[in-house]
Amino acid sequence: MCVNSLSQGLNVDLPKAGLEPQTSRSESRASRGGSNSSSNIVVIVVVVVVVVVVVIVVVVVVIVVVVVAVVVVRGGIVVIRVLVIVV
Repeated sequence: MCVNSLSQGLNVDLPKAGLEPQTSRSESRASRGGSNSSSNIVVIVVVVVVVVVVVIVVVVVVIVVVVVAVVVVRGGIVVIRVLVIVV
């Protein structure tokens, strides 16, 4: 009798004291979207930024290669002047 009442008292007092079992803490964190969702957002933002930077670098390299090719092929001061005016 004394053991049963003691264990019931412990079962009631543990959640009140904030001493929940580890599984319920992780479940509540997952349902609330705790640190996991914020780290996922950071990863998504980093991936998007890296993709945008890579696309910009590729576009700039292609433009430079085309400009150099045009200047070399035409050998032109005229082409350089047109490019300076356009830019």
